[in-house]
Amino acid sequence: MNHPRLVVSIDPAAGFCTGVRRAIRAAETLLANRGQAFSVGEIVHNEAETGRLRALGLTTLKTGELQQLPQDAHVLFRAHGEPPSTYNTLETSNLSLTDATCPVVLRLQHKVGLASAETAEKSGTVVIFGKPGHPEVVGLQGHARGKVLVLSHADQIEEADLTLPLHVFAQTTSHAGSFKQFCEAINARFPDATSRGEVSIHQTICAQVSKREPTLEKFAREHDVVIFVTGSRSSNGKYLSERCTAFNPRTHVVSGPGELDPRWFAGAASAGVSGATSTPVWLMEEVASAIEKMTSEASCT
Repeated sequence: MNHPRLVVSIDPAAGFCTGVRRAIRAAETLLANRGQAFSVGEIVHNEAETGRLRALGLTTLKTGELQQLPQDAHVLFRAHGEPPSTYNTLETSNLSLTDATCPVVLRLQHKVGLASAETAEKSGTVVIFGKPGHPEVVGLQGHARGKVLVLSHADQIEEADLTLPLHVFAQTTSHAGSFKQFCEAINARFPDATSRGEVSIHQTICAQVSKREPTLEKFAREHDVVIFVTGSRSSNGKYLSERCTAFNPRTHVVSGPGELDPRWFAGAASAGVSGATSTPVWLMEEVASAIEKMTSEASCT
């Protein structure tokens, strides 16, 4: 099959967010100095990157496994953050810690702690808009006192056991549009509470995350074909790949270069390679190189 020679480009806005990039650098430094370290949970939801770090000596474990480590073990907290109970476990086990919690998440943990202390005194509610069970959300719940609810959709507002005063926060990686709808549902249930100061809505979505969709739309529409690279367990990757497909129907989702199909590029003059906030740039570069090699060979046949 003949193909025109493609112009392949990588989305400049794709790849690790600042918090994940900071955690990866911390892991690399730790492993270079010690040769072995233990991450509480996957440092990033991308199989290729976790495999690279595993080869360097990083072992992923669950919180319940911390007490099984030898006292000279070194533990890494990833960008998602941890509840206070995990810090307590490390302290009682005399384990060394490199805390790579994202500064944006740390600030949110502090805000949730202060707001929950206030609402607990008044029998109010702290609401976290996010994915139940997500490590960041679990950490936020751990920093809260009193009544805390985790809700993921505006449809849950009407039936939720909400008591005033109310403080509403969003998981830092939430979709801005969905959080807006969620807040509108809160205001609809308590129409006069905001003016009385009984409903406080905090805009806590990371700016890098909220700006990602508009830049992705521009990139997707500029190319004939888009290859979106993401890990299978990345929530951010699932959402952004779906949006990318909406912007450009010739979007194909892969986890690496081995999944590319030369037929995808038939008749295309340009191909763009993008990815999630958990997708390493080196992996997107490998995919771009594989596309160039594949289509160059095909055009010569």
